[in-house]
Amino acid sequence: MLPCLPLIAAIIAVVSLAQPARVDTSTSEHAATNAATFDAVWTTVRDTHWDPSLGGVDWNAVRVELLPKAEAADSNDALRAVLMDALSRLKQSHFAIIPGELAATEPSADPPATRPSRASREGQSGAELAFMPRRGAENQWDAIVVAVQPGSSAERAGITPGMRVENISSGASDAGSTLGERLPPGDGLERYERAQIAHAATTGDPGTTRAWHLEAIDGSTLTADVTYEVDARPHTKFGSLPSLPTELTWRHLDETERERWSATNHEIGLIRFNIWLIPVARPFDIAMDTLRSADGIIIDLRGNPGGIGAMAMGIAGHFTAEASELGEMKTRDAKLQFKTNPRTVSSAGIAVTTYAGPVAILVNESTASTSEIFAGGMQFLKRAKVFGTRTAGAALPAVTMTLPNGDVFLHAIADYRLPDGTALEASGVAPDNARPYTRADYAKLGDPAMAEAVRWIAAQPSHRN
Repeated sequence: MLPCLPLIAAIIAVVSLAQPARVDTSTSEHAATNAATFDAVWTTVRDTHWDPSLGGVDWNAVRVELLPKAEAADSNDALRAVLMDALSRLKQSHFAIIPGELAATEPSADPPATRPSRASREGQSGAELAFMPRRGAENQWDAIVVAVQPGSSAERAGITPGMRVENISSGASDAGSTLGERLPPGDGLERYERAQIAHAATTGDPGTTRAWHLEAIDGSTLTADVTYEVDARPHTKFGSLPSLPTELTWRHLDETERERWSATNHEIGLIRFNIWLIPVARPFDIAMDTLRSADGIIIDLRGNPGGIGAMAMGIAGHFTAEASELGEMKTRDAKLQFKTNPRTVSSAGIAVTTYAGPVAILVNESTASTSEIFAGGMQFLKRAKVFGTRTAGAALPAVTMTLPNGDVFLHAIADYRLPDGTALEASGVAPDNARPYTRADYAKLGDPAMAEAVRWIAAQPSHRN
């Protein structure tokens, strides 16, 4: 099993904000450890990257340039910066250094309100942001609220989709001052980087309150005090990766939702999960047993950064009667075909037929890795329609290793392509929307991707005999 998890920017940002850099005594032993750590990263990339030419990067020159800087680094944070500088030359996802202190964090059985926080900024506002290009301004962006979690602090504060976030006051520092400014341009991995910046703006230390300054679609303004609440979801530890929130929910859309989106007489199921790890596998099977009679099923992968790549084959098997190709993973020395695994037995061991009704998949800029493999493959097979915004384009299978200084190195070992050879890295999965969603769409519909998916399902012929 290969973890496909591009959480790098978020992990490093959290650690940097959570605690000061640990400064080590500058000794020959410390310099030697730094050098050994740098060489472990450098050698691993040289020997395991699927492309021996590394896309034309002069990897030997990178070592000559940066090894002395690594040896001279006086803290772990400084060394990580040098290593990330080297890895950034590859211009690919799934290369990162995960601080050892974060990777060692174990899940806690304590109640959410009493367990120690795994890192500062774990507090959740309940609002989701996305950057949209500012009309008439080159490389300027507006931070737009695109979702608000029901019952969250953001909802209680009066924040609604479509609002533009002008500023988020954070006390001594002011995170809001950078919203929409100096963002990475481009439509490759920069898209995912912008999504991570948007996500970081919505998190904070649990229990702290920050003032959000917003503008509604009608031009009126709102200052909302948002208190960041502890993430109550269960957490899962996988290998050397940090403990990660892991949750799957499912339900039928209620009558109000179906009426709002013109599907009153249709039974529509919704499955939402936030990561591809083993604890979501059986709940997905149970969800399918519950929703098997639905006129259509929506799978919400927005914000899902990936996980165990092989799980895509089993989940896709709920919707394909025959084994079908999702794509191909190519290492330096081998190829592995990803094929759907038809699921003909229920979670209780009873024979069933695979689900034949329409399937809609919801995605956004934070949908990455295994989520892209699944969405792109299902779209290629014409077994699902994809709605939302273009995905992250971070789709390289990766593994981890522990470095001499105790940090963990996540590194890609393979390329991944759809059956027709289309690469998902950088390009991502393009949704089947009629057009991109606007700020006005979010203000009017609340969730335009969900609305479009529901309407599409309602327009499909019945799959029932």
